[in-house]
Amino acid sequence: MVLPAAQSPSQCLLEWHPYTKDRTMGLNHQQASLSCALSEAFYLERSLLIPDRICLFGLHTERWPGKFGAGEACTPIGELFDIGLLRSLVGLQLRETHHTNRTAGAPGARDSRHDAVVVDGSWKSARVKKTYPCDGKTPVIRRRVDSFWFAQCTRGTTDTHSVLTHIHNALGSPPTSPKPVNVLLRSGLFYAPPIKAAAAAIRARIGADYASVHVRRSDKLTACAPEECKSRDMLTRPDAIGTALRLWFPPGFHVYIGSTEKPAFFDALRPHYTLHFAEDYGAELRAISNNYALYAVETLVFFGSVGTVETLGYTASWFKDACFPASQLRSQEQENSAHGRAKGNGRASLALTARKMRGAIGRRLGADAVADARQSGRNSSVRVQCRDASGIVVNGVFYGGACIDNPPCGHKMALVPAPKGCGAAPQAA
Repeated sequence: MVLPAAQSPSQCLLEWHPYTKDRTMGLNHQQASLSCALSEAFYLERSLLIPDRICLFGLHTERWPGKFGAGEACTPIGELFDIGLLRSLVGLQLRETHHTNRTAGAPGARDSRHDAVVVDGSWKSARVKKTYPCDGKTPVIRRRVDSFWFAQCTRGTTDTHSVLTHIHNALGSPPTSPKPVNVLLRSGLFYAPPIKAAAAAIRARIGADYASVHVRRSDKLTACAPEECKSRDMLTRPDAIGTALRLWFPPGFHVYIGSTEKPAFFDALRPHYTLHFAEDYGAELRAISNNYALYAVETLVFFGSVGTVETLGYTASWFKDACFPASQLRSQEQENSAHGRAKGNGRASLALTARKMRGAIGRRLGADAVADARQSGRNSSVRVQCRDASGIVVNGVFYGGACIDNPPCGHKMALVPAPKGCGAAPQAA
């Protein structure tokens, strides 16, 4: 398939508006919304007019204020995403953010000022493409979105299948590979090079197999019923976290914690596990200017872990979906298990994955891998750099055990509700 960016004349544009409701939401939210718009642009073979800045929600800047300080601020979109690499997938034109917040006329009406046609949620992508092909007669299609942008994809209004099919083909994935919605940017494939380089540097400095734990308290301790909030509070305190970790990882294991809390909050865990926090990696993070970029770095660090633990069980699926480039390896792991080549309890599975990671991919990833991905972006939006049963490297991003089968207990490992083990408790090596 020829890339839409090459097919679409510069005058064939797609604009979604307004961006007001999404503008200062969390990074995962905004990535989902922008992924939805990008997916439709790919399907329509049009260039997307995209906001030139990403604005940060003030609450999400308190732990890592960066160069802006705490509070709401906006950062150039290029500090988060590799615009050049994205343009090799779908045409993009950056627009000043205030232009994406305007309103427009009735659906189906033409905006004579820009020779644009307005469509709304009643127009599915297939209808738009059939009615207004990129033939020069309709230079601009303006989609009016009255809710969050990502909802256009979750409701099935806009096409997400085509772009993930294209990426899976580039990955060499089987036709049955999952195609979750709104994960194009959340996958990390198109993060800016400094973000990928920082994550690789942190993994290299850890220098061992490690688990990752997401501990989100802050807003998650207030956005719930009183009894539920009390339970969340208790289950995300250090003592409870330690109890959970002992179900899955042996004493002394390396654990990277991404949290809304400061490292001192977790001091009670230090006698039992080797803890790692963003604050320990000032040199590796010197190019990271804001909390959203830090979150992106930590997402990639989590992708590269042996196993990962989420805060809330109901949110664990987002991680698995975002790891879709590794989905082809999940099928392979299941086949191996079915033929008796990967049997055992949780402890054995964790040890097996650790040995594979040391032997096959190890700590290869670093600045060279990121540079390779940048070079490949000139010719392709997706480049597989390394792949075996233990993980896959795509565009400089390592998707490891946490993205495959997440040993020892799969993608149900979470702090809330109170967790349970899945076999014999792991022991120190």
